[in-house]
Amino acid sequence: MIAFRKVTDFPRGTLYDILVDAYSFDERNRKIWDTNWKETDAFFYDHPEITDKYALVTCLDGEPIGFVSWDPRNRPDYVEIGHNGIREKYKGRGYGRLQLEEALRRIKEYEGLKRIIVGTNSNLIAPRNYESAGFKLYDSKPNDTESAYTGDYLYYEIIL
Repeated sequence: MIAFRKVTDFPRGTLYDILVDAYSFDERNRKIWDTNWKETDAFFYDHPEITDKYALVTCLDGEPIGFVSWDPRNRPDYVEIGHNGIREKYKGRGYGRLQLEEALRRIKEYEGLKRIIVGTNSNLIAPRNYESAGFKLYDSKPNDTESAYTGDYLYYEIIL
């Protein structure tokens, strides 16, 4: 059974562990983003008053298999989806879609919100997930950084 729980229901390190696993399909990911993932985990556990409002953990039979966060600081103009990942062994089963739908449901509760945005890369699975949830591509940029193997930067939005 799928459930969506508060990040603070789990010990420090859970978000980091999910991100490491979610991006384990290519070892270069960890080399590039490991520091960011550790900082993300630390931030959310250091600020529980923010965490439990703007992030959730997806669980399957009580096991944390994914998490998603969002940044509401630019309301009412937009809310931006942040990290959004599912553990590798659970990908392709629809859990990422359910996780995204739950995040969108919660975000859409903000009164007067104009749009929801997200950025990703073209060589990942994420663009299909966002498009299937109703996001529309509004911009793209070449990726000439060390993460160029993940493809161009893609920027999506849902206009409310």
